[in-house]
Order: sequence, then C-alpha cells, then structure tokens
Amino acid sequence: MNILFLEAVQVHGGARKSTVELAERLLKQNHKVHIADFWGNCKEFVEDVRHRNINLEILLKKDEPIIIKSSKNPFIIFKNILSFYIEKREIQKNLERYIKENNIELIIVNNSKTISILKKSDHYKIVYFARGWFNLNSIPKLKAYIFRKKAEYFIGVSESTRQAIFSGGFSKLENIYVVPNAIDIDKIEKYKVNNPVEKNDLLKILHCGGYLKEKGQLLTIDLAKRMKEININFEISIVGAIYDGIESQIFVKNLRNMIENYGLEDKVKLITNSNDPYKYFNEADIVIHPSYTEGLPRVVMEALAFKKPVIANAVGGVTDFILHNYTGYLSDFNSTDDYLKAILLLKENREEYNNIAQNGYNLIKTNYAPKVQVSRFENVLEKILNK
Repeated sequence: MNILFLEAVQVHGGARKSTVELAERLLKQNHKVHIADFWGNCKEFVEDVRHRNINLEILLKKDEPIIIKSSKNPFIIFKNILSFYIEKREIQKNLERYIKENNIELIIVNNSKTISILKKSDHYKIVYFARGWFNLNSIPKLKAYIFRKKAEYFIGVSESTRQAIFSGGFSKLENIYVVPNAIDIDKIEKYKVNNPVEKNDLLKILHCGGYLKEKGQLLTIDLAKRMKEININFEISIVGAIYDGIESQIFVKNLRNMIENYGLEDKVKLITNSNDPYKYFNEADIVIHPSYTEGLPRVVMEALAFKKPVIANAVGGVTDFILHNYTGYLSDFNSTDDYLKAILLLKENREEYNNIAQNGYNLIKTNYAPKVQVSRFENVLEKILNK
C-alpha cells in the first residue's frame, strides 16, 4: 500500500519520532511509505528520515518555518497568516504532483496545517492520526470545522483519545481506531550496556517535555523547592525542546528566573534541545510527568522501558501505562504533595522501587512492542480500505 505521512515539522519531538519509527516499521513490512514535509527546516527530523531510508519529499524548502504566533504583535501575526496562505498554494501544487506521481492511497496527517492543504479525492483517503490529547475546548472553531470536513477517519494512540474524538463530535465511533505507540526495548538495552552509569547517594529526577506551561515544569520547580527545604540530596534535570514562537521562549526565561529566585541553581538543570534524551533517562532514578494533557506519552513509555519508576498526573493516555502502586504512581492533578510522597517512598524502600520498575518494564515489553503496533496498524488499514 502507498502511504504518505504529511508533516509540518518544527521540532523533532516525541510525536514526530513515533511517526518516523512507525513509517520505518511499515516500510519493513513491504508497504510503500513516504513522508512529505512542508519546509524541511528541522535538520534532526530530515536526517532521521533519510537515515532510515524512507522516501522524503520537501514541498517548499525553507530554513525557517512560518509560525503564526511567533509574536504577540497582532500585525506580525497577520503578516504570518498572510505569508502562510501565499505559500500554501505552492505547497498544495507540489503535494498534488507528488501524490499523483506516487499513486498515494492513504494520507496521514496530525495537525491543522497539514490537513488544511488537502482536498478530498476518490484516489486517496485522509486519516487524522491524533498523537496528542484531543480536547474540543482547546480547538478553535475553524480548526474543528476543518477536521470534521476533511478527515474521513481518525486514529488515536489511546482509548481515551478515541473517546475524546468521539465525544467532541468529530466522527462516528466506527470511524475512529486506536493504534498505540511502540518502543524497541532491545535498542534501549543496548544503550544501557554501552553507557553504564555509576550510582551514588544523589537522587536524580528527570522531567522530560517541551518547554510549555502545559508540560508541568512549574510543578517541578515547586517540587524542587520542597525537596530542598527537607534537605534531600537531589538533582532534577528538566529536558525538552524550546519551540519556535514567543510563548516557549518566554516560558523558559521565566523558569530560569524562578530557579534563581528560589536558590535552586545547584538543584535544577534546564537542558534545552538535547539530541540524546536517552542519556538522561539512563542516568535518572525517577521520572516525573506532571503534564496537563496527553495522548499516549512517549516519555512515560521510554521511562518504563529504562526501568525507571514514573510519577505522573492521571491525564489522557497516561493511565494506559500507569496502574497506581503497580506500574507507577498517579497524582491528583498537579499535587506536589503526591509527587513528594511517592519520591520519598521510592527513595526509602528499594524493594518497592524494584517491583514498580520491573512491573512497568514488563508492561511495555508485552504490550508496546513494534510488532504489536504494526499488526494493529495493518488491521486498521484493512478496515479502512474495505469501507
């Protein structure tokens, strides 16, 4: 089958990595897989796709993407909107040519930019792959209209995402499918062997997520403050990408100011745009995930695969991974007390730590292996094509 993943990549984060990995797995199953990217400006993404020998088409080569809200200035926002719509026509033209030349049968999109340039056709089907949380209240009316009008089918990464799409009125339940993410545990085991870590009395905590308020870094700073007050010997690494646009940049600046104001410079490290997040998973003792919304978070999956206990907000697909007191710990939303209580338990009870870590690892190894993902995706493809 000829499958096209249509992208407009700014940062090669978890969702994009999952897309590229799925594309490679389908390619190995003899599907004809293509990735088309609007601008090809994200070097890490482009290199990853080409390294995996996946067909990559850059629709309109640019060094910088068009970010609508790159500023709070309404005149700049209007200018960006105008620039995008001027370029949109050329991108559409190049995409239509590529679709026709390669006999594309299925186009998979995951945001409003990509789906907005598509036209419905008898020659291919359009699938919206919701890798994040699908919250109707956060989707502007115009975007919601585009999703309903153009997406013929939806795929979510978790059952909670599927229900959110349905309850938002975007599609009938029979046209919404679930294909969870997957991870190659053998790759992680090899990484751990090649990068041994010497443990000491310093408790290392990892928070991994892009620099936006919704990823919960404010709770992490508060948690660090509390841990310092009770004299725990710890270090927290906050690892994530700074997104294009003013919002993410301002947020990072505010975090740095908070760290300085609370005297946490020796306790909290901000690591931005790292090319090797596995280094921090490998070195961590505990992973925290105080995100506001999630589809099926890759961060949690990677942590469990590294045998690191996870403490997380009970949002979206997090509960697919975390069964409280068995594969990890769930907090009432943004409860610093809950996070601190779980950290102290894991720190003081090694048997508990080992049991939680092993249970989480077993869950990922059994249910989120690449072959499971590919099997479910191919099953969905068969159903879509027969409708």
